[in-house]
Amino acid sequence: MNGINIEEKGQPAASSPVLLPALLILCVLLLVIGFFIISQMGTERVLIITDQNTNREYFSIPVSVSDVLTYGWIHSLEGIPWTEEYEILDNNKLLLRKITITGFGAGIPHNRGKVTKVENGIIIMDEIDEEFEEISWIHSRSAADYLMLNGRIILNGKDLPHHVPLRLKIEKRLKIWPR
Repeated sequence: MNGINIEEKGQPAASSPVLLPALLILCVLLLVIGFFIISQMGTERVLIITDQNTNREYFSIPVSVSDVLTYGWIHSLEGIPWTEEYEILDNNKLLLRKITITGFGAGIPHNRGKVTKVENGIIIMDEIDEEFEEISWIHSRSAADYLMLNGRIILNGKDLPHHVPLRLKIEKRLKIWPR
């Protein structure tokens, strides 16, 4: 025979002096990579806005327990500004804490919360403490003004599709890589 047979030299192919260390290094490398991936995994709480009919996601942002979500819009009939302030709870529900409006009219509650007061012409209904699984609405770019998280605008009304039934909710999602 013209070729060299490793077994003829007394070494079986599986115990090659290069193969065993390479396999060991590969196993260690896979363990390190696996450990790194698992250590980065976890869950994160996310605010999402989806289409009520198709579940198409239009917007999402990570949130934390006790974050304050403020939904600002213009009352369609009265044309007055209206805000609703929610706290994000550990059970992923939204706790309606406060409503502010500049007047009363069609469909505007007059007796929500434990405290109702007027400050600088703004009616404040506070300590409402009503829990919601989600908020559902038919979106109108002319009525929805903004969505704020902890005092910072994260979404404007014009950023979402007009006349589409939307749903806002908080859910936990698997997180693999930190943002």
